[in-house]
Amino acid sequence: MIKLSVFLTRRADLTHEEFVDYWTQQHTPMVAGLPGGEVPVRRYVQLLPTDDSIPGIDTLAYDGVAELWVDDIADAAHWFSSEPYTTTIAADEEKFLDRSRTRFLYTTEHPIF
Repeated sequence: MIKLSVFLTRRADLTHEEFVDYWTQQHTPMVAGLPGGEVPVRRYVQLLPTDDSIPGIDTLAYDGVAELWVDDIADAAHWFSSEPYTTTIAADEEKFLDRSRTRFLYTTEHPIF
């Protein structure tokens, strides 16, 4: 499996709280409500930053991270080029994301413990 970590930045006109509210209350139900078979995503997790910090350790300035698990990179490509994503999901992302600042990291997991 491939895990995509998608680093998200809110639109400049939104507060972090407004971003989180829209992402979790409006956008996520839209994604979850897509008909079965439309989404080749095996797992979807939202990571929301806390206010915690450790002295001397810098953190990245993102408003959230979406993690998506897919069987392979072809499924990820299918999802991001699919009609539901391009016409519905991507259009809705414009309401809360600065998509020009979205960053992707494609990984495989290698558990240690």
